[in-house]
Amino acid sequence: MKCTVGVVGGSGYSGQELIDLLRFAKRDFELRATLTREDLATDAALKTKIQGLDIVFLCTPNEISLELAPKILATGVSVIDLSGAFRLKSHSYPEWYGFDHSAPLELARSEYALYPWVKPLSLQSQPGARLIANPGCYATTVEMTLAPLLKGGVIDPSRIYIDAKSGTSGAGRKPSVGLLFTEVAGEFKPYKVGSHQHWPEIVETLETLTGHKTSPVFVTELLPLERGISAAFFLEWNENLPSAHRTAEHLASVIARAYESDPSVVVGTSDSFATLKGVQRTNRISIRTSLAFGRPVVFATLDNLQRGAAGQALMNAYCLAGLEQPEFLL
Repeated sequence: MKCTVGVVGGSGYSGQELIDLLRFAKRDFELRATLTREDLATDAALKTKIQGLDIVFLCTPNEISLELAPKILATGVSVIDLSGAFRLKSHSYPEWYGFDHSAPLELARSEYALYPWVKPLSLQSQPGARLIANPGCYATTVEMTLAPLLKGGVIDPSRIYIDAKSGTSGAGRKPSVGLLFTEVAGEFKPYKVGSHQHWPEIVETLETLTGHKTSPVFVTELLPLERGISAAFFLEWNENLPSAHRTAEHLASVIARAYESDPSVVVGTSDSFATLKGVQRTNRISIRTSLAFGRPVVFATLDNLQRGAAGQALMNAYCLAGLEQPEFLL
């Protein structure tokens, strides 16, 4: 029996990408409703529109997800939220997102699901409406790259420096002067330095996954491209790591072992650096390792609309449905 789903916010970039991916997943999922916030304006309308659905994807801004998720959950329907409204457990929402969090109970029950590190249990094995917080695009890139190295004791958790760059679709579809073609074309500039909302998400998740507290220097920059994230990681060796293991090949082997069951993560050394063209319009993550003056340097790329948003959301939906991940996501 197919899992029935609805999408709220299908006019945005992530929503459009998700609807496109669901066409490839029609053997397993039936897309019954594409909805807007206005469609769910009243409690009665919301109940009517989502009746019979197993999962609702929220491809909506943070404040709208914060408003809608509790109402949808109250009807017994599970939610996969692509916004940042339910990602942070210990950091301040007013500080990092600019609003007070009005749904503390739902925030406490939300499940941060980073495939394959954290896979939601199926709805059959854990019944009841569930709230899945889909990771952010930058956060996915960073966490997938650093978690194996921290957990494996390869790098110093106190000396991590990240230069991450994103295409303009990462900012969403809302009009902004800074994202006009004339402003972006031929330009390359940093933004939200020291204040990007994915930083606390990265800190919390890496500590949860690896047991290591980190406080990385995290700088974000805007690329004059439609889609894609490219991140460079400037690292230091763990002082206890034997000198024989201080190689690009060892870095790659540690990362590759962590993703033996996930062929969508492609790992190698710097003989073929991670490129944006190699991951755009795919659900793949490309990670390449190298050394610079004897120090570890790692590069990672992914598509911010696929693995950084819609693709990962669909992976989480497959987990909730108790189904194997399909080839088109791997």
